[in-house]
Amino acid sequence: MADWFLILAIAVSFGILLVASVYILILYSHPDDNNDAYFPKIVVILGFVLAGATVLLLPLDVANNEGYAGCAGYDTNLC
Repeated sequence: MADWFLILAIAVSFGILLVASVYILILYSHPDDNNDAYFPKIVVILGFVLAGATVLLLPLDVANNEGYAGCAGYDTNLC
């Protein structure tokens, strides 16, 4: 069964990362590059989003884990 809260959290986090990346790119771009060089801007936005998503993968993995790590297939009292 899908955990709808995690799916919603991923979508909201991706949206926030995308908006923040575009804002940072606009804030630090040179005024002469307003309508030029679209491909490098897309690469920079993609890099910012991937870097932020990499940081957010660890809490997502912890939230998505249903039990203790390494307990699959073992019959112990901790698991």
